Formats: sequence, C-alpha cells, structure tokens
Amino acid sequence: GSPLTTPRLFTAADSDDICTTIRFINSKRPWTTIMGVGWGYGANMLTKYLVEAGESTPLTAAVCIDNPFDLQEATRTFPHNIALDQKLTAGLVDILRANKELFQGKDKDFDVQKALSANCLRDFDGAISMVSHGFANVDDFYSENSVRPLVAGVKIPVLFIQ
Repeated sequence: GSPLTTPRLFTAADSDDICTTIRFINSKRPWTTIMGVGWGYGANMLTKYLVEAGESTPLTAAVCIDNPFDLQEATRTFPHNIALDQKLTAGLVDILRANKELFQGKDKDFDVQKALSANCLRDFDGAISMVSHGFANVDDFYSENSVRPLVAGVKIPVLFIQ
C-alpha cells in the first residue's frame, strides 16, 4: 500500500533490495551470522546479489528454492507456471494502477496501457520492467538477468532446491 517513489517495480532482475536489506541488518548486528533464503523470482534476485557481492557478502550461506535460473524459459506459459505468473502479474498491475503517474509522460518510454492490460509477466515486463532497466526488448532483458550462466560465480555455500 505504500506509494512508489521511482518508476521501478519488482522484477527478478533486481538485487538492490536484497543488498540494501543485508547491509542494514549487518550494520545493526555486525556480530550476527546471516543466511539468506530466496524463493522463486526472489531466489533469482538472491543468486544475482551473491554473484555481484562475491566474497564481500556478509552472508554465511544461502538457500534458493525454485529458482527460475532462465527468465525466458520461466515466463513461457507452461502449465505449472501459469497460476504464479498470473498472480504476480495481477499484483504488479495493481501497483502500477495506483502509481501510474510515475510511469507516464512524453519523455518516458513505458507502455502503461499495455502493462495495465497485461495477462502475463512477460507482457508486463515488456511494457515496464525492461524499459526501467534500459533494454529495448524483453528477450535481451531476460537473457541479461538470468542467473543460469552466473551460478559458478557464487562464493559462499548455496543449497538450490528445485
């Protein structure tokens, strides 16, 4: 229910929120052992953070459950992905509807109407998420932010559960 302050919504491409949260926890309790758990797109975000942070992460270990690894593949409409995809899309559409003025304007390339009528995450990402990350097409956006080719770069123990 909090209003957005920037024209950016949740996407599996972001590790910023995880990084900020981990830094905050570590600054308040530097003596504490911290472990991370991510599920679904959150697992992609956590894996992306772990690769970016490398050995400098304060996390001791992590668990990633149902990581999509390949965002192009995950956003295709396989039967087991449809319900989650539609629920996530509906939530993003609701947030966009409440904050659409941030995404509108002649200097912005967002397709707000397409996003508001999106029935799947791929359509929503093509109208909003890829634009906020500076990509011209959704396949490049997904390819650049999929963690499958990056997993070998994780420097702490991680348990992946699929």
